[in-house]
Amino acid sequence: MVSAISCGPTGRAHSWVAPCRVAAMRSQATVRSRLALALCLLLAAALGAAGVSACGGSSTESVSPAAIVSRRPVALATPAAVQEFRGMLPYVWTQSLIKERPYRSTKTVGDVVQMRHAVWSYQHASSDSRLTGRMDIVINADQRQSDMSATLWGTSRLHNAGGTWVHRWTGGIAAGGDVHHVYGTFKGTGGYAGLVAHESGWFIEAGEGFTPDIQVVGAGWIETSDGSPVPPAPGLGSTPANWTPVVGIATMKETAYNGPGPWVWDVEQSDPRVSGRLEGDIEGIGNSRSDGSLDYRVESTISNEDGVWNSPWSTDPMVRGPKPDYEHFQFSKSTGSGAYEGLVYHHLWYFPERESFQPGDTWVWAGWIDEAK
Repeated sequence: MVSAISCGPTGRAHSWVAPCRVAAMRSQATVRSRLALALCLLLAAALGAAGVSACGGSSTESVSPAAIVSRRPVALATPAAVQEFRGMLPYVWTQSLIKERPYRSTKTVGDVVQMRHAVWSYQHASSDSRLTGRMDIVINADQRQSDMSATLWGTSRLHNAGGTWVHRWTGGIAAGGDVHHVYGTFKGTGGYAGLVAHESGWFIEAGEGFTPDIQVVGAGWIETSDGSPVPPAPGLGSTPANWTPVVGIATMKETAYNGPGPWVWDVEQSDPRVSGRLEGDIEGIGNSRSDGSLDYRVESTISNEDGVWNSPWSTDPMVRGPKPDYEHFQFSKSTGSGAYEGLVYHHLWYFPERESFQPGDTWVWAGWIDEAK
């Protein structure tokens, strides 16, 4: 059963590194080495940057922020305030189904069932009140019958008393048909004109079909189209109070691009507790399908002088979409140790695989820290 959510990047003048360009036919070893990069970044979420570049925008320019690895994280009991970070205001969100409508058309071509234009309605709740409201989503899907994986895309519209957000999104379903990933960009109109919101989402269907009790979770950030400061939200949000939204920038230090080994980044985030040295590696990778799509698993850690965030081999697969863009969608959880004992860091990341990775490349991602209860 396929479904969709909203998400999004677009940007202004920051960047989002453009990951690797992939040849139509590549060896398993090549795929593995390039994917390694993705996994590591898994740590954070929602890729993008204060501009368009690596994350799926049309630009390939990248910012090169000075990575701060030695800054001392804030005390465990006092999480960093949720505030704008390099032009990006982080937020978290949840989504639940209100109404499901059928696809207008369904056609089978070879192994793929092509489903077009279903309109589903969701209640979208967010830590930023501007992104809370009813969302109507147009869903399209190409689902492979051999393993029930799928490519997803569509548009959405979120409306509340302050204005309207319109949005394009893409996504993927891992083999088995249960693990869903999505990513997209909202453009504000009305009272939200001049604002752009990027968000990534994730959920597991668990084989029972898409039902109202399935909650979609995700994270993202708001920026302005002209680079000015993001105005404060007019009211309180509606997501769990113990979720602290985080957005940050990772700067690549070591790529291991041409062979096995860890990928290394310096990470600076809006909450210094999840800033530091990020290392990651691919632990498992599925077979590439005829269209170039595949699933894979990763592990990663973020470490600083106060503790470590460990994300072991992922139980749920990451998704790489089909050619030509080879979009990557990632979600993972990291458990804290040291000063961060008892905390969990949820992170998502998205990027299209277009260019070779180089030291100095930067990415933006989003997520949240689940604070100790």
